Amino acid sequence: MRLLLLAAAAQALAAPKTGAYQRTSSTTKNIISTLTKVVNLQGGRGEADLAPRARQFDTLSGAAVKEGLAVDFGNEYLWSGKITPELYDEDCVFTDPTLSFAGLRTFEANLANLDFWIESLVPEGRRRVDLFDLALVPGATDRVRAKWRMLGALRLPWGPVLDLNGTTTYTLGGDGGRISSYDETWDMTAGDALGQLLRPGATTRIKEPPFWPGRATGAAPPAPGVTFGAGAPTFVVLPGFGNDKVDYSEPLGLDEECGLVAALERRGLAVEVVDVARGDWLQVLTKGIFDGDFFISQTAAADSPAFSWYADAVRATLAGVDGDVVLVGHSAGGWLARAACLDAAVAARVAGVVTLGSPHRPPPPGVECATRGVVAAVFDAPRTPGVLVTVSSDAVAGGDSAVAADGYGRVCGDSSGVGDGVVPLSAAHLDDADLQITLACSHSINVPGTSDPTDDWYGAERNVDAWLGPLQQLLRSKKAGLPAWVANLLPA
Repeated sequence: MRLLLLAAAAQALAAPKTGAYQRTSSTTKNIISTLTKVVNLQGGRGEADLAPRARQFDTLSGAAVKEGLAVDFGNEYLWSGKITPELYDEDCVFTDPTLSFAGLRTFEANLANLDFWIESLVPEGRRRVDLFDLALVPGATDRVRAKWRMLGALRLPWGPVLDLNGTTTYTLGGDGGRISSYDETWDMTAGDALGQLLRPGATTRIKEPPFWPGRATGAAPPAPGVTFGAGAPTFVVLPGFGNDKVDYSEPLGLDEECGLVAALERRGLAVEVVDVARGDWLQVLTKGIFDGDFFISQTAAADSPAFSWYADAVRATLAGVDGDVVLVGHSAGGWLARAACLDAAVAARVAGVVTLGSPHRPPPPGVECATRGVVAAVFDAPRTPGVLVTVSSDAVAGGDSAVAADGYGRVCGDSSGVGDGVVPLSAAHLDDADLQITLACSHSINVPGTSDPTDDWYGAERNVDAWLGPLQQLLRSKKAGLPAWVANLLPA
């Protein structure tokens, strides 16, 4: 595969040309063949440079070969080229969809010549290899099969990303049970793989977490621990400061199944996200500058123009929804949900509010408030209608993270506390909430201070049931006029 990436490979020697290689277009193979010679001439290393090889073992069992291959995958050999030569016969035939050639020494020479290009264009940290399965082929003790995925973000101006799933079959027909045939197939054509290198890609996939066991190999999400039946209120997600509505449906460009919206829908809920774009947050300044209380005295009201546009967006979303709603406010979206509920027409529709990592409490005197008084005004406002659940985290200590310490200090003036890596626990709960839930998770869709995606934030598949279940109990209790433990016995 690294040969395709750099369009460099060994010169094709006399060897069987079958399977995926035979199906690849002559144009693609000619590209590889031509650039092969260029890289090998620049690299300068050929078969003659390699000393005779001393073998450590006379014979290898299939289990031993499998164990050695596991080590090679651990070394990301598809990128790094770090193979264990002991596993291969000297006359091994190497075949992938773009080329086929014979000779372990040729293979090693090609890998050495490619090292400079690979490490320059796809260094560690910009690449990864996922091994999904590695096993002896059932009923064929002379073959080992690996299923894998390789991803790499190339250091090129247009930011291409190679994302490829493949299968490699190793036939153990060589001297002493070593690999005599290396046959690699891909889940796409070689032309499509080359095409990935010509267009921008989603670099976040390089550090994409699993989200749930087996997802990378097509496993469905685990069965939800909480489900809602017909008649449940529509859940309306309110984005946090700087967030876009897409962050909750396709977080950081990942598949929809990874988002909060999909997690809620899997639990039987109808979901809407308030239509907020990232650029909309500039209105905090462009409209706040005309509010003297906001811009000068830092005593802005809850309906300050700096944030009233957000309440307008909430109202517009509710206009397209029938029946009661539950507002799910993430980060600043939590206190903005409470601000929106100061409108009686909105409040009349709200069955409940749940806030996820929201900085509800204003900072102490002497600490500048980023909202310039709006949070304080909302904090002092009448209680939110319906049920109220605040969710926070104690996963990250300010003393363990410079990003967390900075965030905590800005929110509450104390950088030494605990929280979700952005918002401290001390600011995220409300005394008049029906329930305060403290998890051990991250603040948002990205690891704080980075653009790396995370599967351990409030809205991730693994965490939603922890707050959705108690919220469901409270909603049932309020609707039935019964204690929560009794209402929870009723059908969903």
